[in-house]
Amino acid sequence: MTSPAADALKHRLAGTPTVGVIGLGYVGLPLAVAFAESGATVVGVDLDAGRVASVRKGESFIEDVPTETLRPLVEAGRLGATDGVAALRDADAIVICVPTPLGKSKEPDISFIVSAADAVAGILRRGQLVVLESTTYPGTTQEILLPRFEARGLRAGLDFFLAFSPERIDPGNRRFTLRDIPKVVGGLTPACRELASALYARVTKEVVPVSGPQTAEMVKLFENTFRSVNIALVNEFAIMCRRLGISVWEVI
Repeated sequence: MTSPAADALKHRLAGTPTVGVIGLGYVGLPLAVAFAESGATVVGVDLDAGRVASVRKGESFIEDVPTETLRPLVEAGRLGATDGVAALRDADAIVICVPTPLGKSKEPDISFIVSAADAVAGILRRGQLVVLESTTYPGTTQEILLPRFEARGLRAGLDFFLAFSPERIDPGNRRFTLRDIPKVVGGLTPACRELASALYARVTKEVVPVSGPQTAEMVKLFENTFRSVNIALVNEFAIMCRRLGISVWEVI
């Protein structure tokens, strides 16, 4: 089921949309730069005044974003930064890339996601796409973001559009950059999935749509767990190899 809002947004995403990126860390800033390079006008939002000031001066603080790449985009007016979500009121798409650090009990702290969701809910309007990228538990998009957005009287999939797409950046990797790594997208409805896929098609070679946000959230959890298990396994082998006088690097 499509809607006039979906059709209009699809047209804008194919042209020169305005994209908001909340969180200008190692995930958000490279994404903001990629969208700006694709021809979009990008507004980055971060509570860290130092980060905002650096972006405004065209100076990068992220390894994967050279200053010589960032500065021309800022000078051309394609990429700006602010500390207030209110600046995203006219954005066509809003991407949330806030951190989810582990607390003392090793449980994820989703307070940044909640704060971002509350802020976006305060400015959300008909015809906007919101995508969460932050690593979190399966169900977050539907349990945290959806109720806050629909409380404004807008209908997901008809008036506004919601999706989850896990960040998949490998910091410092020059061989596989943001553009090279396939992007998984899980939309709340088919229209949400189609619009989110259109957004990311601007900046990556391959978009992989999945059935819904919860599946996309589980993709990231699986990927992180898979990596952790492999790191633990290799560490065990390294201990064994050391005791046997074998080079673990040669084995690998």
